[in-house]
Amino acid sequence: MKENDVVNWMYEKTQALLNETGTMGDMEKVLNKVSKEICRKALEHLTQEKAIKQKLICHKCKCSMNVKEHNRQREVITSFGKINFVRSYGFCVNCDEHSFPADAALGLQEHAPASPRIQEISALTTLRIPAGQAETDLYRLTGIKLCASTLHREARRQGERALVLRDNDELATQTPEGVAKLSANATVPEKEFTLIIEIDAWNIRERDNWGQTKILQKSGEGTKRWHWVYTGTVFRLDQRCKTISGRPVISERGYVATRKGLEGFQRQLYAEALQRGMLKARNVLILADGAVWIWNIATDRFKEAKQRVDLYHVKEHLWDLAAELHGKGTEEAREWVRPFLQWLKSRKDGALDIIESLQEIDPNVYTANQQKILAREINYLDTHKNRMDYKNGKAMGEPIGSGAIESTCAQYQRRFKLTGQFWSLAGDEAFLALATIHRNKRWNQLFSHDLN
Repeated sequence: MKENDVVNWMYEKTQALLNETGTMGDMEKVLNKVSKEICRKALEHLTQEKAIKQKLICHKCKCSMNVKEHNRQREVITSFGKINFVRSYGFCVNCDEHSFPADAALGLQEHAPASPRIQEISALTTLRIPAGQAETDLYRLTGIKLCASTLHREARRQGERALVLRDNDELATQTPEGVAKLSANATVPEKEFTLIIEIDAWNIRERDNWGQTKILQKSGEGTKRWHWVYTGTVFRLDQRCKTISGRPVISERGYVATRKGLEGFQRQLYAEALQRGMLKARNVLILADGAVWIWNIATDRFKEAKQRVDLYHVKEHLWDLAAELHGKGTEEAREWVRPFLQWLKSRKDGALDIIESLQEIDPNVYTANQQKILAREINYLDTHKNRMDYKNGKAMGEPIGSGAIESTCAQYQRRFKLTGQFWSLAGDEAFLALATIHRNKRWNQLFSHDLN
Protein backbone atom coordinates (compact mmCIF):
# COMPACT_ATOMS: atom_id res chain seq x y z
CA MET A 1 0.00 0.00 0.00
CA LYS A 2 1.35 3.40 -0.96
CA GLU A 3 1.80 6.18 1.57
CA ASN A 4 -1.02 8.25 0.10
CA ASP A 5 -3.36 5.27 0.28
CA VAL A 6 -2.61 4.87 4.00
CA VAL A 7 -3.15 8.57 4.61
CA ASN A 8 -6.44 8.56 2.70
CA TRP A 9 -7.65 5.45 4.55
CA MET A 10 -6.84 7.02 7.91
CA TYR A 11 -8.50 10.29 6.85
CA GLU A 12 -11.72 8.58 5.78
CA LYS A 13 -11.80 6.35 8.87
CA THR A 14 -11.27 9.35 11.15
CA GLN A 15 -13.78 11.50 9.31
CA ALA A 16 -16.45 8.85 9.78
CA LEU A 17 -15.91 8.83 13.53
CA LEU A 18 -15.84 12.60 14.03
CA ASN A 19 -18.83 14.85 14.53
CA GLU A 20 -19.15 18.37 13.15
CA THR A 21 -18.42 20.04 16.47
CA GLY A 22 -15.16 18.14 16.97
CA THR A 23 -12.06 20.19 17.76
CA MET A 24 -8.48 19.43 16.77
CA GLY A 25 -8.17 17.65 20.10
CA ASP A 26 -10.96 15.27 19.02
CA MET A 27 -9.21 14.75 15.68
CA GLU A 28 -5.95 13.88 17.39
CA LYS A 29 -7.60 11.38 19.72
CA VAL A 30 -9.52 9.64 16.93
CA LEU A 31 -6.46 9.53 14.68
CA ASN A 32 -4.45 8.03 17.49
CA LYS A 33 -7.08 5.33 17.97
CA VAL A 34 -7.33 4.59 14.24
CA SER A 35 -3.58 4.43 13.69
CA LYS A 36 -2.99 2.14 16.68
CA GLU A 37 -4.57 -0.87 15.03
CA ILE A 38 -2.36 -0.45 11.96
CA CYS A 39 0.70 -0.08 14.16
CA ARG A 40 -0.32 -3.07 16.28
CA LYS A 41 -0.56 -5.33 13.24
CA ALA A 42 2.74 -4.04 11.84
CA LEU A 43 4.46 -4.60 15.20
CA GLU A 44 3.05 -8.10 15.43
CA HIS A 45 4.44 -8.94 11.97
CA LEU A 46 7.84 -7.43 12.78
CA THR A 47 8.01 -9.27 16.09
CA GLN A 48 7.09 -12.62 14.54
CA GLU A 49 9.60 -12.09 11.75
CA LYS A 50 12.43 -11.47 14.21
CA ALA A 51 11.38 -14.42 16.37
CA ILE A 52 11.44 -16.80 13.37
CA LYS A 53 14.91 -15.64 12.33
CA GLN A 54 16.33 -16.13 15.81
CA LYS A 55 18.44 -19.29 16.03
CA LEU A 56 18.48 -21.50 19.12
CA ILE A 57 21.64 -19.94 20.51
CA CYS A 58 21.98 -19.29 24.25
CA HIS A 59 22.00 -15.53 24.84
CA LYS A 60 24.37 -16.01 27.81
CA CYS A 61 27.14 -18.33 26.59
CA LYS A 62 26.37 -18.11 22.83
CA CYS A 63 26.37 -21.92 22.46
CA SER A 64 23.83 -23.98 20.54
CA MET A 65 20.81 -25.17 22.50
CA ASN A 66 18.85 -28.40 22.43
CA VAL A 67 15.37 -27.95 20.96
CA LYS A 68 12.57 -28.54 23.44
CA GLU A 69 9.61 -27.08 21.56
CA HIS A 70 8.78 -24.97 18.54
CA ASN A 71 5.95 -22.46 18.13
CA ARG A 72 5.43 -21.72 21.82
CA GLN A 73 3.00 -18.78 21.92
CA ARG A 74 3.45 -15.58 23.91
CA GLU A 75 1.16 -12.60 24.40
CA VAL A 76 2.68 -9.18 25.06
CA ILE A 77 1.10 -5.87 26.05
CA THR A 78 2.52 -3.14 23.80
CA SER A 79 1.92 0.58 23.38
CA PHE A 80 -0.37 -0.29 20.44
CA GLY A 81 -2.32 -3.05 22.20
CA LYS A 82 -1.80 -6.77 22.74
CA ILE A 83 0.12 -8.83 20.20
CA ASN A 84 0.79 -12.57 19.87
CA PHE A 85 3.73 -14.41 18.35
CA VAL A 86 5.39 -17.83 18.50
CA ARG A 87 9.01 -18.80 19.09
CA SER A 88 11.25 -21.76 19.88
CA TYR A 89 12.16 -23.06 23.32
CA GLY A 90 15.51 -24.69 24.09
CA PHE A 91 17.86 -25.98 26.74
CA CYS A 92 21.50 -24.88 27.18
CA VAL A 93 23.72 -27.66 28.51
CA ASN A 94 26.50 -25.23 29.48
CA CYS A 95 24.26 -22.91 31.50
CA ASP A 96 21.88 -25.68 32.59
CA GLU A 97 18.92 -23.43 31.76
CA HIS A 98 15.82 -23.42 29.58
CA SER A 99 15.06 -20.22 27.69
CA PHE A 100 13.58 -18.54 24.63
CA PRO A 101 16.42 -16.93 22.61
CA ALA A 102 13.86 -14.89 20.66
CA ASP A 103 12.59 -13.28 23.88
CA ALA A 104 16.10 -12.13 24.76
CA ALA A 105 16.64 -10.79 21.23
CA LEU A 106 13.37 -8.84 21.48
CA GLY A 107 14.30 -7.39 24.85
CA LEU A 108 11.48 -9.18 26.66
CA GLN A 109 11.94 -10.17 30.27
CA GLU A 110 11.03 -13.62 31.51
CA HIS A 111 7.46 -13.79 32.85
CA ALA A 112 6.93 -10.08 32.12
CA PRO A 113 3.74 -9.46 30.12
CA ALA A 114 4.80 -5.99 28.99
CA SER A 115 6.94 -4.89 26.06
CA PRO A 116 10.10 -2.82 26.69
CA ARG A 117 8.22 0.36 25.81
CA ILE A 118 5.39 -0.42 28.22
CA GLN A 119 7.94 -1.21 30.91
CA GLU A 120 9.64 2.11 30.26
CA ILE A 121 6.36 4.04 30.21
CA SER A 122 5.35 2.41 33.52
CA ALA A 123 8.70 3.23 35.09
CA LEU A 124 8.77 6.85 33.92
CA THR A 125 5.15 7.47 34.85
CA THR A 126 5.44 6.14 38.38
CA LEU A 127 8.65 8.08 38.91
CA ARG A 128 6.44 11.17 38.72
CA ILE A 129 3.23 10.15 40.49
CA PRO A 130 1.84 7.06 42.27
CA ALA A 131 0.46 4.37 39.98
CA GLY A 132 -3.10 4.81 41.31
CA GLN A 133 -3.15 8.43 40.18
CA ALA A 134 -1.32 7.77 36.92
CA GLU A 135 -3.78 5.31 35.38
CA THR A 136 -6.37 7.86 34.22
CA ASP A 137 -3.87 10.53 33.20
CA LEU A 138 -1.80 8.09 31.16
CA TYR A 139 -4.85 7.01 29.15
CA ARG A 140 -5.96 10.59 28.64
CA LEU A 141 -2.52 11.67 27.37
CA THR A 142 -1.51 8.65 25.30
CA GLY A 143 -4.56 6.46 24.76
CA ILE A 144 -2.70 3.57 26.41
CA LYS A 145 -4.80 1.60 28.90
CA LEU A 146 -2.71 0.32 31.79
CA CYS A 147 -4.28 -0.42 35.15
CA ALA A 148 -2.62 0.81 38.34
CA SER A 149 -1.46 -2.70 39.29
CA THR A 150 0.29 -3.12 35.92
CA LEU A 151 1.99 0.26 36.23
CA HIS A 152 3.13 -0.54 39.75
CA ARG A 153 4.29 -4.08 38.92
CA GLU A 154 6.27 -3.08 35.84
CA ALA A 155 7.86 -0.07 37.58
CA ARG A 156 8.86 -2.32 40.49
CA ARG A 157 10.33 -4.82 38.03
CA GLN A 158 12.49 -2.08 36.47
CA GLY A 159 13.49 -0.91 39.94
CA GLU A 160 14.76 -4.39 40.74
CA ARG A 161 16.76 -4.39 37.50
CA ALA A 162 18.19 -0.99 38.47
CA LEU A 163 19.14 -2.45 41.86
CA VAL A 164 21.16 -5.19 40.17
CA LEU A 165 23.06 -2.61 38.12
CA ARG A 166 23.68 -0.48 41.19
CA ASP A 167 24.82 -3.46 43.25
CA ASN A 168 27.24 -4.45 40.48
CA ASP A 169 28.80 -0.98 40.62
CA GLU A 170 28.94 -1.19 44.40
CA LEU A 171 30.65 -4.59 44.20
CA ALA A 172 33.16 -3.23 41.67
CA THR A 173 34.51 -0.80 44.26
CA GLN A 174 35.90 -3.77 46.22
CA THR A 175 38.60 -4.71 43.67
CA PRO A 176 41.33 -2.76 41.83
CA GLU A 177 39.99 -4.10 38.52
CA GLY A 178 36.49 -2.89 39.36
CA VAL A 179 37.72 0.53 40.44
CA ALA A 180 39.61 0.87 37.14
CA LYS A 181 36.52 -0.15 35.17
CA LEU A 182 34.29 2.38 36.95
CA SER A 183 36.88 5.11 36.53
CA ALA A 184 37.11 4.36 32.81
CA ASN A 185 33.43 5.38 32.48
CA ALA A 186 34.26 8.97 33.43
CA THR A 187 34.18 11.69 30.79
CA VAL A 188 36.40 14.51 31.99
CA PRO A 189 37.93 17.66 30.46
CA GLU A 190 41.58 17.78 29.46
CA LYS A 191 42.25 20.70 31.78
CA GLU A 192 42.65 20.26 35.54
CA PHE A 193 39.44 20.18 37.52
CA THR A 194 38.05 19.97 41.05
CA LEU A 195 35.43 17.39 41.98
CA ILE A 196 32.79 18.35 44.54
CA ILE A 197 31.02 15.73 46.70
CA GLU A 198 28.12 16.85 48.89
CA ILE A 199 26.42 14.56 51.43
CA ASP A 200 23.25 14.67 53.53
CA ALA A 201 20.26 12.50 54.55
CA TRP A 202 16.48 12.67 54.80
CA ASN A 203 13.70 10.52 56.27
CA ILE A 204 11.34 8.15 54.48
CA ARG A 205 8.25 6.58 56.05
CA GLU A 206 7.84 2.81 55.86
CA ARG A 207 4.97 0.51 56.71
CA ASP A 208 6.91 -1.46 59.33
CA ASN A 209 5.04 -2.66 62.45
CA TRP A 210 1.82 -1.96 60.57
CA GLY A 211 -1.27 -2.36 62.75
CA GLN A 212 0.77 -2.59 65.94
CA THR A 213 0.94 1.12 66.82
CA LYS A 214 -1.21 1.01 69.97
CA ILE A 215 0.43 -2.18 71.22
CA LEU A 216 3.92 -0.72 70.79
CA GLN A 217 2.93 2.58 72.38
CA LYS A 218 1.47 0.81 75.42
CA SER A 219 4.71 -1.11 75.85
CA GLY A 220 6.71 2.11 75.60
CA GLU A 221 8.18 1.32 72.18
CA GLY A 222 8.11 3.45 69.07
CA THR A 223 6.74 2.36 65.70
CA LYS A 224 10.07 3.18 64.02
CA ARG A 225 8.40 4.13 60.76
CA TRP A 226 10.83 6.88 59.79
CA HIS A 227 14.20 5.79 58.37
CA TRP A 228 17.24 7.58 56.95
CA VAL A 229 17.85 7.79 53.22
CA TYR A 230 21.54 8.60 52.78
CA THR A 231 22.05 10.88 49.80
CA GLY A 232 24.96 12.33 47.85
CA THR A 233 25.62 14.39 44.74
CA VAL A 234 28.86 14.61 42.75
CA PHE A 235 29.88 17.23 40.19
CA ARG A 236 32.85 19.11 38.79
CA LEU A 237 33.46 22.70 39.83
CA ASP A 238 33.32 23.80 36.18
CA GLN A 239 29.80 22.36 35.92
CA ARG A 240 28.47 25.12 38.17
CA CYS A 241 26.96 27.92 36.11
CA LYS A 242 24.08 30.39 35.93
CA THR A 243 21.00 30.72 33.75
CA ILE A 244 20.34 33.86 31.71
CA SER A 245 18.27 35.17 34.60
CA GLY A 246 21.21 34.64 36.97
CA ARG A 247 19.87 31.58 38.79
CA PRO A 248 22.73 29.23 39.80
CA VAL A 249 22.50 25.71 38.36
CA ILE A 250 24.70 22.65 37.91
CA SER A 251 24.80 21.55 34.28
CA GLU A 252 25.44 17.89 35.03
CA ARG A 253 25.99 15.81 38.15
CA GLY A 254 25.75 12.38 39.69
CA TYR A 255 23.31 11.18 42.33
CA VAL A 256 23.28 8.55 45.08
CA ALA A 257 20.36 7.68 47.37
CA THR A 258 19.88 4.57 49.47
CA ARG A 259 18.12 3.12 52.49
CA LYS A 260 20.68 0.34 52.55
CA GLY A 261 22.74 1.81 55.39
CA LEU A 262 26.01 3.69 55.77
CA GLU A 263 28.30 0.97 54.41
CA GLY A 264 26.22 0.55 51.28
CA PHE A 265 25.94 4.31 50.84
CA GLN A 266 29.68 4.73 51.22
CA ARG A 267 30.41 2.22 48.46
CA GLN A 268 27.72 3.65 46.17
CA LEU A 269 29.03 7.18 46.64
CA TYR A 270 32.56 6.01 45.91
CA ALA A 271 31.35 4.25 42.75
CA GLU A 272 29.59 7.40 41.55
CA ALA A 273 32.62 9.56 42.33
CA LEU A 274 34.80 7.21 40.27
CA GLN A 275 32.38 7.47 37.34
CA ARG A 276 32.50 11.25 37.63
CA GLY A 277 36.30 11.37 37.34
CA MET A 278 37.55 11.34 40.93
CA LEU A 279 40.82 9.55 40.13
CA LYS A 280 41.57 12.14 37.43
CA ALA A 281 40.67 15.20 39.52
CA ARG A 282 43.34 17.56 40.76
CA ASN A 283 41.34 18.27 43.91
CA VAL A 284 38.37 16.64 45.62
CA LEU A 285 36.20 18.60 48.06
CA ILE A 286 33.72 17.04 50.51
CA LEU A 287 31.04 19.52 51.59
CA ALA A 288 28.36 18.78 54.20
CA ASP A 289 26.91 19.76 57.55
CA GLY A 290 28.43 18.76 60.88
CA ALA A 291 27.04 15.20 61.15
CA VAL A 292 29.67 12.81 62.52
CA TRP A 293 28.75 9.95 60.16
CA ILE A 294 29.47 12.12 57.12
CA TRP A 295 33.00 12.99 58.20
CA ASN A 296 33.66 9.38 59.15
CA ILE A 297 32.85 8.43 55.54
CA ALA A 298 34.99 11.27 54.20
CA THR A 299 37.98 10.20 56.30
CA ASP A 300 37.55 6.50 55.57
CA ARG A 301 36.77 6.45 51.83
CA PHE A 302 38.02 9.84 50.59
CA LYS A 303 41.24 10.25 52.56
CA GLU A 304 42.87 12.72 50.17
CA ALA A 305 39.84 14.96 49.85
CA LYS A 306 39.60 18.42 51.34
CA GLN A 307 36.76 18.75 53.85
CA ARG A 308 34.47 21.74 54.35
CA VAL A 309 31.53 22.12 56.70
CA ASP A 310 28.59 24.05 55.27
CA LEU A 311 28.87 27.77 56.17
CA TYR A 312 25.16 28.16 56.81
CA HIS A 313 25.09 25.34 59.36
CA VAL A 314 27.95 27.02 61.22
CA LYS A 315 26.05 30.31 61.14
CA GLU A 316 23.00 28.55 62.57
CA HIS A 317 25.10 27.36 65.51
CA LEU A 318 26.34 30.89 66.16
CA TRP A 319 22.83 32.36 65.90
CA ASP A 320 21.49 29.71 68.29
CA LEU A 321 24.28 30.50 70.75
CA ALA A 322 23.55 34.22 70.48
CA ALA A 323 19.87 33.53 71.19
CA GLU A 324 20.72 31.45 74.26
CA LEU A 325 23.13 34.01 75.71
CA HIS A 326 21.37 37.28 74.80
CA GLY A 327 17.78 36.44 73.93
CA LYS A 328 16.20 35.26 70.69
CA GLY A 329 15.56 38.04 68.19
CA THR A 330 17.08 40.77 70.38
CA GLU A 331 19.30 43.57 69.13
CA GLU A 332 21.90 42.53 71.69
CA ALA A 333 22.06 39.04 70.17
CA ARG A 334 22.41 40.46 66.65
CA GLU A 335 25.20 42.83 67.69
CA TRP A 336 27.01 40.04 69.55
CA VAL A 337 26.98 37.58 66.64
CA ARG A 338 27.59 40.03 63.76
CA PRO A 339 31.43 40.18 63.99
CA PHE A 340 31.68 36.38 64.23
CA LEU A 341 29.69 35.98 61.01
CA GLN A 342 32.01 38.45 59.29
CA TRP A 343 35.14 36.70 60.55
CA LEU A 344 34.02 33.39 59.04
CA LYS A 345 34.04 34.78 55.50
CA SER A 346 36.70 37.49 55.70
CA ARG A 347 39.46 36.10 57.92
CA LYS A 348 41.91 33.38 56.96
CA ASP A 349 41.59 31.77 60.40
CA GLY A 350 38.14 33.06 61.23
CA ALA A 351 37.08 29.88 63.02
CA LEU A 352 40.13 29.99 65.31
CA ASP A 353 39.50 33.65 66.10
CA ILE A 354 35.88 32.87 67.02
CA ILE A 355 36.90 29.97 69.24
CA GLU A 356 39.51 32.09 71.01
CA SER A 357 37.00 34.88 71.53
CA LEU A 358 34.38 32.49 72.95
CA GLN A 359 36.94 30.90 75.27
CA GLU A 360 37.73 34.34 76.73
CA ILE A 361 34.11 34.85 77.82
CA ASP A 362 33.67 34.83 81.59
CA PRO A 363 31.31 31.86 82.17
CA ASN A 364 30.26 33.17 85.59
CA VAL A 365 28.00 35.81 84.02
CA TYR A 366 25.76 33.08 82.60
CA THR A 367 23.52 30.37 84.06
CA ALA A 368 24.66 26.77 84.34
CA ASN A 369 22.58 25.82 81.30
CA GLN A 370 24.02 28.71 79.24
CA GLN A 371 27.54 27.67 80.26
CA LYS A 372 26.79 24.14 79.09
CA ILE A 373 25.54 25.38 75.71
CA LEU A 374 28.55 27.70 75.33
CA ALA A 375 30.93 24.79 75.98
CA ARG A 376 29.03 22.63 73.50
CA GLU A 377 29.27 25.22 70.72
CA ILE A 378 32.96 25.83 71.38
CA ASN A 379 33.50 22.09 71.05
CA TYR A 380 31.51 22.06 67.78
CA LEU A 381 33.63 24.86 66.31
CA ASP A 382 36.84 23.27 67.54
CA THR A 383 35.86 19.92 65.95
CA HIS A 384 35.29 21.53 62.55
CA LYS A 385 37.88 24.35 62.67
CA ASN A 386 39.93 22.78 59.86
CA ARG A 387 36.82 22.55 57.69
CA MET A 388 36.05 26.28 57.72
CA ASP A 389 38.34 27.71 55.05
CA TYR A 390 35.57 29.89 53.64
CA LYS A 391 37.71 32.83 52.58
CA ASN A 392 40.10 30.63 50.60
CA GLY A 393 37.24 28.54 49.20
CA LYS A 394 35.38 31.58 47.96
CA ALA A 395 38.55 32.97 46.36
CA MET A 396 38.96 29.68 44.44
CA GLY A 397 35.34 29.78 43.27
CA GLU A 398 34.41 26.71 45.32
CA PRO A 399 31.03 26.32 47.04
CA ILE A 400 30.99 27.17 50.74
CA GLY A 401 27.38 26.12 51.24
CA SER A 402 25.76 22.75 50.61
CA GLY A 403 22.84 24.03 48.54
CA ALA A 404 23.31 21.35 45.87
CA ILE A 405 22.70 18.46 48.26
CA GLU A 406 19.85 20.30 50.00
CA SER A 407 18.22 20.64 46.58
CA THR A 408 18.93 16.99 45.79
CA CYS A 409 17.23 15.78 48.97
CA ALA A 410 14.23 18.03 48.26
CA GLN A 411 13.92 16.63 44.72
CA TYR A 412 13.84 13.04 45.95
CA GLN A 413 11.39 13.87 48.75
CA ARG A 414 8.87 15.41 46.36
CA ARG A 415 8.12 11.87 45.14
CA PHE A 416 8.88 9.75 48.19
CA LYS A 417 7.11 11.81 50.86
CA LEU A 418 3.70 12.44 49.36
CA THR A 419 0.84 12.86 51.83
CA GLY A 420 -0.32 9.54 53.28
CA GLN A 421 2.37 7.57 51.48
CA PHE A 422 4.11 4.60 53.05
CA TRP A 423 6.85 2.39 51.63
CA SER A 424 8.38 -0.99 52.35
CA LEU A 425 12.15 -1.44 52.54
CA ALA A 426 12.16 -3.65 49.45
CA GLY A 427 9.90 -1.24 47.57
CA ASP A 428 11.62 2.04 48.40
CA GLU A 429 15.13 0.70 47.77
CA ALA A 430 14.19 -0.58 44.31
CA PHE A 431 12.42 2.67 43.49
CA LEU A 432 15.33 4.76 44.79
CA ALA A 433 17.63 2.80 42.48
CA LEU A 434 15.25 3.42 39.56
CA ALA A 435 14.99 7.14 40.27
CA THR A 436 18.76 7.41 40.65
CA ILE A 437 19.66 5.63 37.41
CA HIS A 438 17.26 8.01 35.64
CA ARG A 439 18.78 11.07 37.30
CA ASN A 440 22.26 9.84 36.40
CA LYS A 441 21.23 9.66 32.73
CA ARG A 442 22.00 5.94 32.50
CA TRP A 443 18.47 5.00 31.47
CA ASN A 444 19.82 3.19 28.42
CA GLN A 445 21.32 0.58 30.76
CA LEU A 446 17.74 -0.54 31.41
CA PHE A 447 16.31 0.21 27.97
CA SER A 448 18.66 -0.11 25.02
CA HIS A 449 16.08 1.51 22.72
CA ASP A 450 16.74 4.72 24.69
CA LEU A 451 19.87 5.12 22.52
CA ASN A 452 17.76 5.47 19.35
